[in-house]
Amino acid sequence: MRVFIAEKPSLATAIFKGLGGNPTTDKKAGYYEKGSDIVTWCFGHLLSLKDPEDYDSNLKRWTLDSLPIQTRFPPQYKPRSDSKKQLDTVIGFIKKADSIVHAGDPDPEGCLLIDEILDHVGNKKPVQRLLIADLNDKPVKAALANMQPNEKFRPQTNKALARSVADQSFGYNLTRSYTLKAREKGFDNVLNIGRVISSLVGMVNQRTLANQNHEKSHYYELYGTFDIEGLKVKGKLQPHDEIELDDKNRMIDRFQLEVIKDADKGEKGTVEKREVKEEKRQPPMPFNLSKLQITASKKWGYKPKETLDIVQKLYETHQLLTYPRSDNQYLSEAHLENAANILSAIQKTSPNLAASIQSVEPTSTHKAFDGSKIEAHHAIIPTEKDGVGIALSDKERNIYELVSKHFVGLFYPESVREKVTVDIGCCLGRIYRATQTTRLTLGWETLFKGDHEDKSNDNTDDLKPLQQGDTGVCESLDMLTKETQPPKYFDDASLLKAMTEAAKFVQDPALRKQLEAKDKNTKGENGSIGTEATRSGHIEKLGSLKHLISV
Repeated sequence: MRVFIAEKPSLATAIFKGLGGNPTTDKKAGYYEKGSDIVTWCFGHLLSLKDPEDYDSNLKRWTLDSLPIQTRFPPQYKPRSDSKKQLDTVIGFIKKADSIVHAGDPDPEGCLLIDEILDHVGNKKPVQRLLIADLNDKPVKAALANMQPNEKFRPQTNKALARSVADQSFGYNLTRSYTLKAREKGFDNVLNIGRVISSLVGMVNQRTLANQNHEKSHYYELYGTFDIEGLKVKGKLQPHDEIELDDKNRMIDRFQLEVIKDADKGEKGTVEKREVKEEKRQPPMPFNLSKLQITASKKWGYKPKETLDIVQKLYETHQLLTYPRSDNQYLSEAHLENAANILSAIQKTSPNLAASIQSVEPTSTHKAFDGSKIEAHHAIIPTEKDGVGIALSDKERNIYELVSKHFVGLFYPESVREKVTVDIGCCLGRIYRATQTTRLTLGWETLFKGDHEDKSNDNTDDLKPLQQGDTGVCESLDMLTKETQPPKYFDDASLLKAMTEAAKFVQDPALRKQLEAKDKNTKGENGSIGTEATRSGHIEKLGSLKHLISV
């Protein structure tokens, strides 16, 4: 008997169909059966780590004398109260099996979720690993034909287990110690201390205090308008050592600029430097979960957990998107080979994208297609299944089309802009810089109308004819007074982004360097905290910890 253990029922159904089974007629109580194959499933983790009081009943009582609580490794597990029936089913089949197929999600937590059950029962039978990121028949069958020894993935299990044990050990010891010391000061709430949630509370409080303690000040910008070779050229005075600047290189001495304004009016201006460059922009990368949540929050105000639930349904129920809890933005060469089928599915699911798909290039040289950058997951993209006959909600359609546009865009040409920069020298070597940006070709930006607009140009005359050495006169100067702004309070999108680059909030250089090193080879992350699967949950939890947030 070969027993498949899937992480969730929807994955078990896809596997059983891939084996040629009929999920409607062959479903039993907690499993599917076809010949000598059994496909059973979990509901996420069926086991949890034992708590300290499970090892020692004296630890039910919180006292400072009992701290620190000893870390247990290897840990012992206990059934989750809401999953004992299904756990008994899974364990029963493990005991009857000749061989086992581990079908957890393709990430460290998915590896741990099944391995912890196998370890709990002391399994010695051979185990293969099945890696599925797309629940449609074709990729499931391809995965079934390419199973690997489970031992190869044990390092990922150990990674998730180490995190789980460390979180529990530090969480229990620090939560009890901080709570007990706070009670001595009259604070009655439990102070939950966790690796991620405590960092989040700290980041929010740091930003809140910075906002509330902000002291308004002013800075200034000086613009000179020159008549050079019959062209009107408006340039911004560039900061230099003889002008008083703040820590952000902004000019802050109004009197000093008034003097410069009077001195430069009517003076000779000479083109010291003139540069014309083409700027080519590649289409945006496909999404990982955090990038998708950030974009959906900015575009429609969706909460991170809401976006996760939507994309999870598009993956599990409708099978229109690939695995959602991905931290990766790259695709394999196989996705490029299957692009025509994916594009066809998008066109049928979202007919309003049909015209855009008709304009795609037949292939792509986009940097996103690089299989060497894929580890457990690839980017979130549409599957080869179309949604004909599927009634998507407005929010599901919004997310599907957003993901689809990022895939379609990979087959569009670059957008091209021409940037002209002219440096005009005036009195005492002062430089006024004039710029002008002209979009030459829209390329992929036609898919995202309005999302990538340039700032309006200060200069309406074409600056390209100007050459180094051209001279003219400074006709007028205008000074703008600007007020410094406090750091903005976090919203869902900015907090998610902060979690992907948490190292920049760490003041200690050594600690910051350590945190950055963790994400050395992870694009888009810089000393991150949390995972794609847990970040939205941590943000939701903040809502219950308002007593720890500065107001």
